[in-house]
Amino acid sequence: MRDASEFSTLLNATARYDHAGIGLSVCMGNREKAYEFARELLAEHRQNLVNGLMYVKENGVIQLENIQYFDAGLEIKETIVGIIAGMSSTIVDNRNLPIIAFAKVDEGVKVSGRATQDLLRRGVNLAEAMYVVSVEVGGMGGGHDIAAGATIPKSTKEEFTQKLNMFIGEQLRKKALSK
Repeated sequence: MRDASEFSTLLNATARYDHAGIGLSVCMGNREKAYEFARELLAEHRQNLVNGLMYVKENGVIQLENIQYFDAGLEIKETIVGIIAGMSSTIVDNRNLPIIAFAKVDEGVKVSGRATQDLLRRGVNLAEAMYVVSVEVGGMGGGHDIAAGATIPKSTKEEFTQKLNMFIGEQLRKKALSK
């Protein structure tokens, strides 16, 4: 409770596991039952992150020319698949490609992408890529240049993956040609 980073992670965990009201109760001063439940959610969150990283390590990523990706299906909760994608950069062999993660959701497929500062300097803009490509396949997306996401129809996952690979490749080529 005295460390701002730890406290924000605790609050984040309450929201990611559909208990934002517990986080609010903790903020309002409930240091008994709500705080204990929040700590349990934080412990569950940390274990899920470890399990997610183990999933990626054990199953690996598929590498295309301009992106690498993994499909977690239902193995990683859609609310943390983006975190796992970001953390996966420490265990994948190629840090020169953005990492894209897929997770199953009721609406179709949740997509989360993460890049590095070096990729940004080389021309990658995941917000633009996710927005444009997701709209092309009937989904919606956006975010930040370094971290972005989308929700796409289940039947378009392969098409989305190929189009995203090409779009990121074009971003990289444009930047390389402008030098």
